[in-house]
Amino acid sequence: MYNILVADDSALMRKLMCDIINSVQNFSAKDVCVDGETAYRQLTEGHYDAVTLNMLMPRASGKEILQRLRSSGNKTPVIAISVGDDKLSRTALELGAKDFIVRPFRISASDRPAFEKTLVHALHYAVSDGKASGRSYQGSSGSAVSDRKTRMAPRSTVSRDILSSRAFRHKEAEKLSSHSGGSTHVRAPSSGYTGKYSLVAIASSTGGPQALHTLLPMFPKNIGVPVVIVQHMPKGFTASLAERIDAKSNLSVKEAEDGEVLKKNTVYIAPGGRHLQIVNHSSGQLACRVYDDPPVNNLRPCADVMYESLRKVNCDHIICTVLTGMGADGSAGIKSLGKVKDLYVITQSEDTCVVYGMPKAADQAGLSNESQPITQISSAITKKLGV
Repeated sequence: MYNILVADDSALMRKLMCDIINSVQNFSAKDVCVDGETAYRQLTEGHYDAVTLNMLMPRASGKEILQRLRSSGNKTPVIAISVGDDKLSRTALELGAKDFIVRPFRISASDRPAFEKTLVHALHYAVSDGKASGRSYQGSSGSAVSDRKTRMAPRSTVSRDILSSRAFRHKEAEKLSSHSGGSTHVRAPSSGYTGKYSLVAIASSTGGPQALHTLLPMFPKNIGVPVVIVQHMPKGFTASLAERIDAKSNLSVKEAEDGEVLKKNTVYIAPGGRHLQIVNHSSGQLACRVYDDPPVNNLRPCADVMYESLRKVNCDHIICTVLTGMGADGSAGIKSLGKVKDLYVITQSEDTCVVYGMPKAADQAGLSNESQPITQISSAITKKLGV
């Protein structure tokens, strides 16, 4: 049972979050606190698997608590919560929060389902991340969570409800890392690869880190092609995101670097706060171009920028995937790309999205060839790759 501490100065929010957490299988919220000082004391004296932390509390703010936790070496995963404040969210993430949830000033009955879904996703991400990142902290049972990884048996069909189960998140967190090196020309099939597609290009935003933590470890170790990803994140966070996913994936997962040649069986995540383009390299292979031009449609990195760049590369058959996210980034780029390349487009199904914005835009524009739950997208991609 995961023991979650709820720290909020609002009695209404404490009750709401406790009700939500206690309704999730294998999660329990019995302890609450009403100010920052009490929250910090309970985190240092008790054993919690995660804490939901209101960033604006009396006696000690969320920022102060995060600073003190970092200084003391306390590794309890923190889910920071506040009303919409981009600066505050960046501060929380910079200070080590595992996730940041924006909530309405007052949560009405119509707001609750979206807030509940987001909170549940964040909870699963926080506890699985704590295990995947190799830290050891005491759970509610008093036993240490170790960084030991075990090879999982082939995965059977997973139901939609398993997205909110402890077992599924633990399986993903414990998957053995097995990295494959070596480069290959993007047009040349590799051993075990029989499909015509030479590249997988993924776009994701709100809820994307959790989706990527689920999706990427489900790929086999030899898919025969590179994968490029634009995940909307601020500067400084994508390297650690890539590192955490890499630790539990068969593929090698890294932050993209300017000028590096794409390798098969490697995932490249656009650096936070920077644009990513894929360009032709002098060797005839594909390479990353990472740069700092102004935001496009208020986004940097921007998925449309990445997809537009693929119009000019030596790669005629591409799989495009659009995951959970707010807005419509990716749709315009895929539409433009589809005029000159052979594409197969897979979108994340609405029921497994934190925000069904970007996939919805692609679906409604008639760009999607198929829509799948997040747990089935890797199978859909590998099927098209012929793996």
